[in-house]
Amino acid sequence: MQRAPRHPQGESCAWLQPVPAVLQGALVAVVMRDTRGVSLDDAQRLSHFPASPLMSLSWFHGAEVGFMQPDGAWSPFGADVVVFGSQLTPRVTWAPRTGFGGMLCFTPDVAQALFGLDPAALVDGLAPAAAVLDRSWQPWLRALPQATTPAAAMALITAALGPRWQVLQGRAGQAPSLRQVGRAWVGRLALQALQWRQGRSPRQVERRLKEWTGRSLRDWQALVRTEGLFFAARDRQAQGLPFDWAGLAQDEGFADQAHLVRSARRITGFAPGEFARRFVEDESFWIVRLWV
Repeated sequence: MQRAPRHPQGESCAWLQPVPAVLQGALVAVVMRDTRGVSLDDAQRLSHFPASPLMSLSWFHGAEVGFMQPDGAWSPFGADVVVFGSQLTPRVTWAPRTGFGGMLCFTPDVAQALFGLDPAALVDGLAPAAAVLDRSWQPWLRALPQATTPAAAMALITAALGPRWQVLQGRAGQAPSLRQVGRAWVGRLALQALQWRQGRSPRQVERRLKEWTGRSLRDWQALVRTEGLFFAARDRQAQGLPFDWAGLAQDEGFADQAHLVRSARRITGFAPGEFARRFVEDESFWIVRLWV
């Protein structure tokens, strides 16, 4: 595959957008790229994507994009909005001209719950979004490629996906829960740290974050991880399932059950089992129940 040097404007052409609070838990990432007005040669218009368990929905404004085949042939997608399944092998795309577009990344379970997609049918494949999403999505699919700025695209994404995701979370209103707001803020903090790392050492970034927020990024992320444990346990309790603390520790990213217990005590003052009982039975835990 032909190589090309990095473009001087390349770093400012692509970025991660913060996931809106109402879509916390739905979207893993929102990626956008704007190469309008940037002079790229043929090789610089290639994009390499590694294999990934994530699925995605991509849209394009002013750019016709397609896969590059191993034999060098180019196969255009044939649609402005495309859904990709999880990819077991790396892929390469190419566009004959520059433009603006973006990509929503999500897990297969969200693809099924939010978009009504069959993840198994799309593994290593793609489909025009209009062909695999139901009629209710069609106005949004027509509008999204016409969004010519990141702000306009995010407004369309939030307006279309946010209410649907809140309903799936069991919320009658369209506003995010306090938990989602908190997770969104920590996500934005992580993106800010990523931007600060350009030209700064990790220690300088940590120092700046601590001056800005009073805690390190690791502290904030530990709070979010422990909070996720509480909600996972609550969901098991609501389904009448026994608490499997070892399994929950693994699922929620703790080193082991002992790590889980230490984190729970540090955040709540109680061991996980005691906290779960008090959450259900004690009036004094009203603020915790309100949090959801």
